[in-house]
Amino acid sequence: MNASVEILVVEDDSGIREAIQDILGMQGFTVHAAGDGYEALARMEECVPDMILADIMMPRMNGYQFYSRVRQVEQWSWIPFIFLTAKDSVEDIRFGRELGVDDYLIKPFMAEDLLAAVHGKLARFKRLDQANRGTKPLVGSEQDIAALEDALNSLSSREREVLLLLCGGLRNSEIADRLFIACSTVKTHVSNILGKLGVGSRIEAASLVLQVGLDLMDETADLINSSRERGCRISSRS
Repeated sequence: MNASVEILVVEDDSGIREAIQDILGMQGFTVHAAGDGYEALARMEECVPDMILADIMMPRMNGYQFYSRVRQVEQWSWIPFIFLTAKDSVEDIRFGRELGVDDYLIKPFMAEDLLAAVHGKLARFKRLDQANRGTKPLVGSEQDIAALEDALNSLSSREREVLLLLCGGLRNSEIADRLFIACSTVKTHVSNILGKLGVGSRIEAASLVLQVGLDLMDETADLINSSRERGCRISSRS
């Protein structure tokens, strides 16, 4: 019965990826695998899965960014999505739920937990009317998008960097480490960003940009990598 159900597993750790493939394969699911978000998007162009399981912390394109890209494509917007993550803070889980993620599995997890999540989500989505899938607009009007672009353009270069890293799922302390600034400075930048974007929380800000700010998302990995390289050079001189 599960043979007709295709699941895409997106995980950069080959050991975990293969273990998930084995567990699902033994249950009769057809499993496709990808090592990061870019590879997963390419696979989805060839075959649309019935479910996606994706890690959050991945190179090049993290799970939040991948989720946003998937939801931008109308024919993919109905696909049930589960995050696989070792990050178990309330803030991280709330962030994903704000984006619309269907469920979380906190690593390490038991095979029974994985199968329960998969079967439960598939059963729920099977009950949905296929004709209604993907019809809900992801963003508002063109005026809303133009207003967001104006707000983003009003950000300073440092605020833009902080927002990019925030959209990458980093906490304030992690952003401070990447940009080599104080955590209190990050908090000030976040407060300014919320005011300029007209939102009430960092989660709302990231959710908004993740939905429509694709150019910003393309820059996230380069920014994070360049920040890490600067840190390595500083460390080597100390």
